[in-house]
Amino acid sequence: MITRMHAALARLRAGRQAEHGAVSIEFLAGSVVVFAAVLIGLQALLAMHSLSQANSAARNAARAESIVAGSGVAAGNSAVSESLRAGTTTSCANAAEIRCTTTVSVPVLNISWLEERVPPMQVSRTAVFPRTEP
Repeated sequence: MITRMHAALARLRAGRQAEHGAVSIEFLAGSVVVFAAVLIGLQALLAMHSLSQANSAARNAARAESIVAGSGVAAGNSAVSESLRAGTTTSCANAAEIRCTTTVSVPVLNISWLEERVPPMQVSRTAVFPRTEP
């Protein structure tokens, strides 16, 4: 009977030793998943910030163009934050209504080597204002 208990204890110890390090592997895998989720969330925040900047720039450009013809492009480009200004384009069309479109490049986690490997992303917004007669 004592030998049976010793044999059972030996089997239990052997089973525990077979799983030695499993918690470390699970922790490492879980950490990688959490890190990837954080990076995806940060990229989503950068995209939303770029979209907000494009929206504000298009509205400012259309407002300035409705006041003084030809001033919309400069107003739109200056409305974008300095960190996004390099990849920003603004265009305005004067017809029956004033239509200004601003396109902003979305940074890829602000990591230069990653931006070289990921295709460029851009967001665009258009604002339309009625023409005011002086």
